Amino acid sequence: MENAEQARSLFLAALMVGSVMVGVLYFDIEPDPGNLPPVISGDEPGQFEIGTLDSISVTISDENLEEIELDITLDGNRVTNYHVNEDGSFIVDISNLGAGAHSLKVIARDTLRQETRWFNEFTINYPPEGIAEIILDDFPTTIDYGDDVLLTGNLSHTSIISCEFVWSDGNIEESSLGMPMDEDGMFILGFNNLQDNLTIVMETTCGINIFTEASAVVDFIVNHPTTTPGCTDTEANNYDEAADEDDGSCTYDEPPVEGCMDSTATNYNENAEIDDGSCEYEEPPEDNSTGSQIWWAEVLLCDSTEQVEGIDDYNTTEFDNHICELSFTLNETHIQIDSNGLPNHDLESGPGCCASAQDDHQWTLPLEPSNQTGCDPSTSSDGCTLAPERGPVAVAVNGVPIFGPEDGPGGDAVANQEGEYEEDRQEVWLGICHAHSGPGGEYHYHADANCMHWHADEDNGETWANYSMESSRTVSNHSPIIGFAFDGYPIYGFVGWDEGGNTKEMTSSYKLKDGENGYNGIDDYEYVSGLGDLDACNGVYSPTPDYPEGIYHYHSTWVNGDGDLGFPYFIYCYRGVMEAGNSDGGQEGVGGDDDPCAGHGETWGPGIGPPPEDCDAGPPPGGGQGQSSEILPVISPWFKTPPNSGAIVISLLAMAVVAVNGLRESAYPEVSRGPVGTAL
Repeated sequence: MENAEQARSLFLAALMVGSVMVGVLYFDIEPDPGNLPPVISGDEPGQFEIGTLDSISVTISDENLEEIELDITLDGNRVTNYHVNEDGSFIVDISNLGAGAHSLKVIARDTLRQETRWFNEFTINYPPEGIAEIILDDFPTTIDYGDDVLLTGNLSHTSIISCEFVWSDGNIEESSLGMPMDEDGMFILGFNNLQDNLTIVMETTCGINIFTEASAVVDFIVNHPTTTPGCTDTEANNYDEAADEDDGSCTYDEPPVEGCMDSTATNYNENAEIDDGSCEYEEPPEDNSTGSQIWWAEVLLCDSTEQVEGIDDYNTTEFDNHICELSFTLNETHIQIDSNGLPNHDLESGPGCCASAQDDHQWTLPLEPSNQTGCDPSTSSDGCTLAPERGPVAVAVNGVPIFGPEDGPGGDAVANQEGEYEEDRQEVWLGICHAHSGPGGEYHYHADANCMHWHADEDNGETWANYSMESSRTVSNHSPIIGFAFDGYPIYGFVGWDEGGNTKEMTSSYKLKDGENGYNGIDDYEYVSGLGDLDACNGVYSPTPDYPEGIYHYHSTWVNGDGDLGFPYFIYCYRGVMEAGNSDGGQEGVGGDDDPCAGHGETWGPGIGPPPEDCDAGPPPGGGQGQSSEILPVISPWFKTPPNSGAIVISLLAMAVVAVNGLRESAYPEVSRGPVGTAL
């Protein structure tokens, strides 16, 4: 029963479907007409000039515009900036498009995905600009020789300002000039005194967006007159009166040759017949050999060829600004050195404060020293002139005197400074470079003196107080000249050359006698041949940088061959003949055998004794800038050697007589010895 019901239901359903199909086929039943694809229409501008059309209008038609999906591309680029109106129209902006071919494509889809495509191609053109044209005026192109011509015309184009117009009288591709023209394109070229044919080439390129070119060529033909070439100079040997054009063929009588007729001249002319005074000669080579003017100017310091800076005395409280001054003159046999005795470096005056300029230092030295006969310092000082134990024995290259080893009391000033003995007769100490000032402010060296060639490293805070003798003793080169002995032989610094030419510190051959310490000055020393490098005069004959062939010369010495004190520090005796007049300190007319006041520093003076009768002891030394001094009676012994008891009695009696009678008083300053007085 149940199966029968199912069969009947299936039959009825099939019958209904079949009825519908029959109705459609036989009774022409149509589908729903309200669901059609979208319709697209729009402007089709085709071709137009740039700037005349800014947009294209498109319209979409459909039953349900709100549900339409649009895909718009302009030249392949998707357009998103549009708005569809209620009537389905919208605008596509083309105002930014340039000239050329373009395309607009629109695709519309409805909710049933029915799709309609619309495609429009159009072209944007530039406005026409016309062509460029060079229009020449009617002017003559065949002219006579030497005439002037004008080339005129007009450049035609709708935009003259856009034209580039050039011309050339040669290859225009290689070089050209801008054509001068006015705003209307009028141009003029002028050529003066044409003597040869001339071709002018003109080219132009015009246009703002559309470029056109034009060119023109003008040939000017010059008619040359008929001429007769030849020599037209009436002064010439071959003057041609029929010639009206000089062809450069004139000949003349040869004039005498002028020039330099001196065969020794650098511009000697062997063909010259008349000397015209033009001779030139080689400049003689500048003589800078040893002993020449140039050599002396290089060796001596503080002369006019150097920039000399002010120096300071460390025993004063203010900057002294002392200036080292030196000059020299040469003759055939001697050199005369004038100096003010102040060094080229800072100084410490010591107890004799204060150093001052000496107005009359004048030193005379032989240019070619000659040896003393009978003097052989290689064995001993016998037969040689001994250098003074006190006072000047040489002059330094900065004009400062070099003294013997002894100071006022008669002891070795250097040995005292170095602690070999204690000076109890008078305060004596040496400052920078083992130098100090004596009475009257005369500054002088007792040893070393090499600091005149040393330079403080101011960038690292050094001053002259930082000078160390070691810097002059340990150099790797031969020392320079530091002075000249009064026999004319040079004095070098500590370092010299041995027999093999090797650099070494030169050593003295003097030593202290057994049991002595320098208290008695030079009497405490003895010469031992071969002990050191130098002979009895403290010199040696050997090559030097200034005298490569060899010369006798002295050295400053700090040690002897045993490493002890290098007495006599400069010289002990003179190998050469000593020039008279220097041992008085270079002060012309001062002292002498007939001078009753001679002997200062040797027979009288501070630490020795009072001056002779009628001799003025002079003002007490001192009184420099900021220097505190006080006048005190002399309390130092008058004798070079320690007095015995008898001498003490005599001394006391003499002092009593002086005190009672008031015949003579001597005053000397007592200067405090500060840290600056410590020897370096």
